[in-house]
Amino acid sequence: MCNLYTRRIVYMKQTRQYIALLLMLLLPFTGTAQNSNQSNIDARKRAVDYFHLEAVSLQEQERYDEAYEMLEYCLQLDPASATTKYLLTVYYTVLGKDSIACSLLEEIVEKNPDNKDYNDALVNQYARQGNWKAAIAVYERIVDTADSKEEIYKALYTLYYNDDNYEKAIEMLDRLESIEGKTRELTTRRLQLYMQLGRHEEMIAIIEQEIEENPDDFRFKVLLGDVHGMMGEFRLAEEIYLKVLEEMPGEVLAQSALAELYAMQENDEAFSRTMETLIKNDRLETQERVQYLVDYVLYKETTDSAYIHEFYKELLQLPFDKLELHQSYADYLEYKHADKSLLGPVYEKIVELDAENISAIIKLLQYAIDNEDEDAVFKYANEALMFLPQHLELHFYKGLSLYMLGNKKESTEVYLEGLEKRDAETEPAVVAGVFTILGDTYHELEMTEEAYTAYDSALVYDPYKLDVLNNYSYYLSLDGKELQKALEMSHKTITAEPESQTYLDTYAWILFKLKRYQEAKAYAEKIISLEEEISAVVLHHIGDIFAKCGNIEGAVTYWQKALDAGDEESDLLKKKIKKRRYYNGSKH
Repeated sequence: MCNLYTRRIVYMKQTRQYIALLLMLLLPFTGTAQNSNQSNIDARKRAVDYFHLEAVSLQEQERYDEAYEMLEYCLQLDPASATTKYLLTVYYTVLGKDSIACSLLEEIVEKNPDNKDYNDALVNQYARQGNWKAAIAVYERIVDTADSKEEIYKALYTLYYNDDNYEKAIEMLDRLESIEGKTRELTTRRLQLYMQLGRHEEMIAIIEQEIEENPDDFRFKVLLGDVHGMMGEFRLAEEIYLKVLEEMPGEVLAQSALAELYAMQENDEAFSRTMETLIKNDRLETQERVQYLVDYVLYKETTDSAYIHEFYKELLQLPFDKLELHQSYADYLEYKHADKSLLGPVYEKIVELDAENISAIIKLLQYAIDNEDEDAVFKYANEALMFLPQHLELHFYKGLSLYMLGNKKESTEVYLEGLEKRDAETEPAVVAGVFTILGDTYHELEMTEEAYTAYDSALVYDPYKLDVLNNYSYYLSLDGKELQKALEMSHKTITAEPESQTYLDTYAWILFKLKRYQEAKAYAEKIISLEEEISAVVLHHIGDIFAKCGNIEGAVTYWQKALDAGDEESDLLKKKIKKRRYYNGSKH
């Protein structure tokens, strides 16, 4: 299989061959020298024109490399072609080579200063780079000769605004107004510029004129209040907002402006009263309500955290979209690290309202597992699978619940069913997780080969899944199979977590099985040095390793510790301690 470079060479050759063939067809075979030269020029021009069309077609198909080769050949036919160079800038822009594209456009514009397309392309290139002043200079040069004054004034307005040159932007608005007349859009933009410049008195004059001309348009009345608020005239701003609400009860824009004004004044009582009225306003869209609610909660959290719960409960009694409110309440409780006893009922309501809300379902499943409520895990997972049968994670939880209930064989059937129903969007980590628990369950069912197959499948989806690597390698060591493979897998775990007692024990035990006792002893001593509680099985292993290394006293010490810790092979341990020697056992 050829690589990308090879493929590019191939199509470059094909493109050149195609061009050469076309030229042979276009160029004449006979004629006088003069006629022949002229015919050749005409043919080359036709060829270049044709290749331009082909290049544009290829660019539209995003076959940029082929288009580039064709344009490069055009330059050989006509090195002065501005059109060719212009089309080449598309290729350089796609590659992210803006500086090359920009230099080429500058060259083109210098030789074709009046071409609108070339000037526009150069301005766009400058704009891509944030070089507003250079872009402005291009349009300022041609503004007086431009066919469409309106178009170029609008472009210059935008460029001046982006360059923070608000005075010049206002000048462009003046020119546009002389052409279009006074429009709502131009007025709005002018107000925006005056606000940036802090020219509040001029803003007020414009707004008052708009109110006079459009007395029913409450938006300008609210804006008038905003400007007075900016000027620190809070009492006047409040009067304006309240007047609007008197004329138009429940007007959302005025309510939100009034709330913001009270926040600016740190008037907590008035702010809270206004925000609660706003949030309960039935004119609000659901998303708006939730956003205001979040803002209010974050504010109120600093002054009266206990009240938030009661406010949510009050809202949930009103005829609003309950799903969004419940979700917002859940988010707040999560933010507060609330007890699961509070969160659980909220997520249950969410699932009740939206049976396919997978994040809420997963939360409920996790809470149920934490509470060791196997029946609840089964109930939530089974019900959710009726709506989301392709969701492998739900099969995982359903299978886990059956496992927890002691139905191990049935749990494997659920895992397999889920794996069969997974789709292309299923996360590899989830697939690996299901194969992992499937392998563990198979091993407990003494279906060894099936377990190993499941582990192999898990590692396909996650080659560094540490729990699989550890369990797989340990079980292989217990079976005395593929010990070198087991050692390699186990080594990955201790590389990733060099102070894990479990992983160190597995690695040491595999070395023990390979009769590399001194190496095993080094890792056993590493476990001891961690100064943490050591499990009975690991204590037993340490004793066995010490015994094989000739340290009988150490071996007996750790065998006794394993016995005291409740190692399930107590009879074997007692024998080892009594005889002061190593004996092979069913698991050792």
